[in-house]
Amino acid sequence: MNVRLLAAIAASLLAGAAGAQAGGRPTGPSATHPGATVTIAERTVTTITGQPFEVPPGPLEVVISVATIPAGGVLPMHKHPWPRFAYVESGRLRVRYEEAGLVRVVGPGEGVVEAIDQWHEAEVVGDAPVRLIVVDQVPPGRSNVVNR
Repeated sequence: MNVRLLAAIAASLLAGAAGAQAGGRPTGPSATHPGATVTIAERTVTTITGQPFEVPPGPLEVVISVATIPAGGVLPMHKHPWPRFAYVESGRLRVRYEEAGLVRVVGPGEGVVEAIDQWHEAEVVGDAPVRLIVVDQVPPGRSNVVNR
């Protein structure tokens, strides 16, 4: 299967995983699966910092992972060289994007198209851990996290 198509399917599944979570935008019953509904968690043509979003050329590997950050947890300054999508399943995370001068708090039911190649750091807000479903598009075998 074409990797770009697989990534689109994965992103669609993540949007569907939102269910009736707060902040989602329901789109109604599914034509192919009666009784099923799809809620869009995020739909955009730019990253969270306003960069135009494009799929990188060349062969890609899609990596789907679940990240859990404990209450009080901090993610040190890092960046993602390739596209990364995240869905916040639970908890709240404050993210500070250095270059863009943007600080954003994301919470349950929100989708994020991460900034590409821009330094940022994050911290858990509140007493609950954060659980993220993350989809990366990377050259085969590569990591999408570069720590400062």
